[in-house]
Amino acid sequence: MSIPVQESRLLVLWPARQLGKYLSLAAFALLSACATPTTGVVPRGEGLHTVTRQGEGFWVTPDSLKAAAILEADAYCKGNGKAVKVVHTKEIPAGVLGRWPESEVLFRCEP
Repeated sequence: MSIPVQESRLLVLWPARQLGKYLSLAAFALLSACATPTTGVVPRGEGLHTVTRQGEGFWVTPDSLKAAAILEADAYCKGNGKAVKVVHTKEIPAGVLGRWPESEVLFRCEP
C-alpha cells in the first residue's frame, strides 16, 4: 500500500514541527535561567545603601554582577541628582551544590 504524496509530506513535517516546539521551550527555559535577581537599592542608614545581585548559573561571573550592581547604584544616585561613591564590594564565586555567584556593592550618593 502506498501513501499519497501529500500525506507523506505531513508525516515528514510533523517531527520537525514537534522538534521546533521543544527547541523553543528549551530556549525559553535557558534564557529564563539567565535572569539576574537583584535586591534593588536597600538603605542601610547613615547615607549608605547596598545593591546585591545574584547570578543564576555557574557561568555568570561575579565581576559582571558587580558591574551591573554599580550601574544600578549609579542610576539611583543620578536619579537623586548626585554621584555614586562605592565604599565596598564583595564578590562570591559560584560554589558546589548550587551556590550561585553573587556580588554586593555598598555605596553612598554624594553631591
